[in-house]
Amino acid sequence: MRSSKAANATLAAVVAASVMAVTHDAAAQAHAKPLKRQAQWTLVDVGTLGGPGSYGAGISNAGVVVGCADVAGSGTHAFVYQAGSIRDLGTGSDASDGNSCALAVNDEGLVAGRAATGELVEWVDGNVVHLGVKGNVTAVNGAGTVVGSINDGASTRAFMYRDGVVTDLGNLGTDASTASSANAINAQGQIVGNSNNHAFRYQAGAMTDLGTLGGGSSIAKGIDDRGDIVGMSADAHGTPTPFVYNGAMQALPAPTYSAAIAINNRGQVIGSGEGIYGYLLDNGTVTRLDTIPAVQAKGWRHLEPTGINDRGWIVGTATTSTGDLRAFVLVPGQ
Repeated sequence: MRSSKAANATLAAVVAASVMAVTHDAAAQAHAKPLKRQAQWTLVDVGTLGGPGSYGAGISNAGVVVGCADVAGSGTHAFVYQAGSIRDLGTGSDASDGNSCALAVNDEGLVAGRAATGELVEWVDGNVVHLGVKGNVTAVNGAGTVVGSINDGASTRAFMYRDGVVTDLGNLGTDASTASSANAINAQGQIVGNSNNHAFRYQAGAMTDLGTLGGGSSIAKGIDDRGDIVGMSADAHGTPTPFVYNGAMQALPAPTYSAAIAINNRGQVIGSGEGIYGYLLDNGTVTRLDTIPAVQAKGWRHLEPTGINDRGWIVGTATTSTGDLRAFVLVPGQ
């Protein structure tokens, strides 16, 4: 069996790929405020597939969690977790070894991710559907449209996949080689992401530059069904700042040197302080996830959120009291 250190290194690479790097500032922690009724939160340990670690990537409104976990021996496999049970989805290919990961799930139970070969795949009704491209999956909406980025060896491009067809979404700017990535999609089919160091929204076949908060760069990470977009932008002083865009880009009342990661249809936003801590922004109140009593009682730290559903359930990856990476779900009390 692999050592915990080696296994965590594999999972750490997956986690790092999903977290946007921003500059850390200790003063950001001073912005966090206590969450009302913290004691009512429940911390759910998703578990593993026989190895020491796991990574939580996405969650549906029904509470179905997807991600990848260490297996006994070597490698990480994609999984689905539901009602207290974790299920191994295998490698997503004919290979018996290697690292696969489930990266997104919709309310219909369609799971999308990456096979051990690097090819993007869907797991549908026990079958594996091959998309025929390599890259990364970031989201899938209720209609089954998958978005993310594909890599042809020369460049990375934002894409969407629907009904067997992969569509290159293009990029911002006039240079056809400029990279782009799609990071989220809503029920209306609006897609957000980043290209040429700027956040974009893609709809009706056109990509729109969302601008910045006065600095040189921005990235869109999430979008709700109303079309409100969240992400991170440099402000006029170059400070990484979480934003919301609903016709115009505005700074969120959340820590600077952090990024807004996702927004649900209740307007709740999850964010990341450069991968060191995660937080929830709910009705103007910011809370570090590692301050919640259920988390502290377990001795977990570095909670990095990756998704939030419309019930307010938060999925992500934490470091356990023994130093292993572990997929988690935070469930709020009623």
